[in-house]
Amino acid sequence: MASGPGTRCDVLIFSASYGAGHYQVSNALATAIKQQRPDWNVEICDFLNYINPFFKQTLLFGYHQVIKHFSTGYKWFYEATRHLPPDSRWQRMLNRIGRQKLLEAIYSRSPSAIVCTFPNPAGVISYLKSRGYINTPLVTVITDVAFHSQWIHPYVDAYILAADVVAKYLKRKGIPPSHLYVTGLPLRQEFMAPCHDPSIWERYGLRRDLFTLLMMGGGCGLLSDMEDICESLAKLDLPMQAIAVTGTNYALAKRLEDISQHSKIPLRVLGYVDNIAELMEISDLLLTKAGGVTVFEALAKKLPMLIYKPLPGHERSNARFLVRYKVAVQVDDEEEVIKTIIDCINDPSILKSMAQAMEPISKPFAARDAANIIVQMAENYRNGSQQPNLFIS
Repeated sequence: MASGPGTRCDVLIFSASYGAGHYQVSNALATAIKQQRPDWNVEICDFLNYINPFFKQTLLFGYHQVIKHFSTGYKWFYEATRHLPPDSRWQRMLNRIGRQKLLEAIYSRSPSAIVCTFPNPAGVISYLKSRGYINTPLVTVITDVAFHSQWIHPYVDAYILAADVVAKYLKRKGIPPSHLYVTGLPLRQEFMAPCHDPSIWERYGLRRDLFTLLMMGGGCGLLSDMEDICESLAKLDLPMQAIAVTGTNYALAKRLEDISQHSKIPLRVLGYVDNIAELMEISDLLLTKAGGVTVFEALAKKLPMLIYKPLPGHERSNARFLVRYKVAVQVDDEEEVIKTIIDCINDPSILKSMAQAMEPISKPFAARDAANIIVQMAENYRNGSQQPNLFIS
């Protein structure tokens, strides 16, 4: 789906390498578009590759350090910028980052539609459209159930949204209803239908007859206190087994492996895996911090959730959404985690109730539906009288 630099493409997707979620959404969309138009070229670009390399590394390092060690600071920044208008000095400054290289990338590829799964490139491209440098349709995919002004830009032609509550917020901000499409969050194909191989139980040394807890902290394995929680569970004699997905957090994986050696319950430690859909299908409860992609994957698989210490900002918005619809329980300390797990083991009706409540908000076909919108916009643009504007500096 990716093509070489300068190769013409039909749909150009800008993402960013902050965590894994934005790229997962981008790949899901690219796959769905290619299924509908096999002859189209769809390219995914990392927005951070269009900014100064030193600045890029500083941003990535700073982001991960703040998330790990200074969540209060992240909360302050998120709230301070949450309601800034698109014409604010801060937004105008952000819209200058990588602008020239981004414009050159668009000109070299001449796409019929541009999709952004990260807010910053959407702001830059909206600015380029406002100045008449390009007139290509711009689609923004908001990857959380969050209300932040960073996603809102005046020259976005369509917003792909995860839930109705986001659409209501954007309407209050003056976005025309005709620009809003509540498809759900685009997910990979394996979340559209049952997909697990029966041999998965044997492959991971798991038992079919035990309550299965799945623990996930995103691509970087940042679920708070996962080590302490596993240590507490390891001391209990419970009719359960646990799967810990640690992503690229190799140090955490090693510590959990050490715990598994003396655990009273079976504890399987996995690093970065690409069969999350399978693991969700065989699990009874998901312990997570409420990252956007993870929670909508769980919704697609009707997997009840236990939300623990979501990050300030977008993850807390996701958690409020889930609790409001009674598809998840949110707890704030380790003792509550253990108690809730024991309650769910002893009373299966808790999980059954959450799974049933997921029905109206579970949207497993979001990628297909979002691709329909993008393909239609691209074809309308291509078949119309509009041609790409060229700007010579």
